[in-house]
Amino acid sequence: MLLMKSVHRTLSAIRIILLPLFLLLCIHASAQEASTTWGIKAGINFAELYGDDALPDSDRKVGYSIGGFMNLPLTDELSFQPEAIWSLQGEKSEKKGRYDISYLNVPFMFKWQNGRFYTEAGPQIGFLTINSSKDVPDDIRVTDFESFDFAANLGVGYAIASDFALGIRYTQGLVNIVQGQDLKNSVIYVGLTWKLF
Repeated sequence: MLLMKSVHRTLSAIRIILLPLFLLLCIHASAQEASTTWGIKAGINFAELYGDDALPDSDRKVGYSIGGFMNLPLTDELSFQPEAIWSLQGEKSEKKGRYDISYLNVPFMFKWQNGRFYTEAGPQIGFLTINSSKDVPDDIRVTDFESFDFAANLGVGYAIASDFALGIRYTQGLVNIVQGQDLKNSVIYVGLTWKLF
């Protein structure tokens, strides 16, 4: 029963994202002057889990992320950028141990360019790849992490060269990542993007 609820919630989130994605791809296909670009990105995560069931006295855990992106111009200033990012997240507490959690995240970002500066926002689906804990007491340890996560992203950046940009992004989890627990992801990302072609 719990599995069916999780699958239903995930499919609903995917439908919410795929419909506007399909519409955007149709718009892009009709724009003759649009030129799609591809690239890679990597950076440092400052992650934590928040909610009533988070580790006591926890701090942001340092991790990393790496992946690729495709940028589809919609207008002169607005573009749509789907990404695929492997991201090491979790949280740590000096007294209560740590969680190491990683996701294959798929953000769907809208980017507004203003000269060398840009702002971005969009939803994100995460697919759990690793979850482990170290030195977490048995009475507060959680293990049954959901296979999927759903989050919202907001970021800003600056093009330091024609093919390179420095960006910072905040990711706010929108759903609990453990069934029956008040526990969501929160990540601050700082990294570089490199446009390859």
